Amino acid sequence: LHHDFIAQIPDSFLFAKYLKMSTEEIPITPIKDLENIILTDLKDNSTFKASSLWQDSPALVLVVRRPGCQLCREESIKIASYRDLISDKMGVKMVAIVHENLDNEVEEFNKGYWNGLLYYDKEKSFFTHIGGNFKGDGSVLGGVYIIHQGSKGVEYQYREKVWGDHAPFDQVLTAVKNVSTKKDDPVAMTALQETLEKVKKGEISFNKVLNSGPSCTVDGQCA
Repeated sequence: LHHDFIAQIPDSFLFAKYLKMSTEEIPITPIKDLENIILTDLKDNSTFKASSLWQDSPALVLVVRRPGCQLCREESIKIASYRDLISDKMGVKMVAIVHENLDNEVEEFNKGYWNGLLYYDKEKSFFTHIGGNFKGDGSVLGGVYIIHQGSKGVEYQYREKVWGDHAPFDQVLTAVKNVSTKKDDPVAMTALQETLEKVKKGEISFNKVLNSGPSCTVDGQCA
């Protein structure tokens, strides 16, 4: 249904609205700009510096535009469905970041579409650095960071170009490979390479994830 909705929006509107955003080259964010961001654990309202996310392991940080947005949920469930590969096998911590905490929206998102580590960025700092817009009509966009362990920095950064845009999954997997501390693990590397080949052949896509994701059921419950 959401694809039908997007299709009804005039191309001229989307083009005018996002031309600058889509063509602008966004430099990789220096790790020093991210490490002191204060995040909140909504389970107990405790706060901590973002640097702790990648202190002991590399991290994939999914910056969620809106937890109640179906397009955002689609990307989240896609990535979450490969938690066994990305986190368990490749050793990359997976974290979702939200900038709003509306009623039960975040809880519903995490339970049904992410089912993992999720933190609140009250000051919207991750969104600011990835290139989000908080002025005018407030068309906030999200994206993905993939960060090396320790202070080595950001390996990969993708900012959504328009609503519903997703980071190319082959790029995500390649970045996961580059930051992984398990490059010497033949089982992990074989699993990643096989998945990457399937992505390149078109056997894995966002449109198929609800039916064929390896770790998610059709209702979005992910292991």
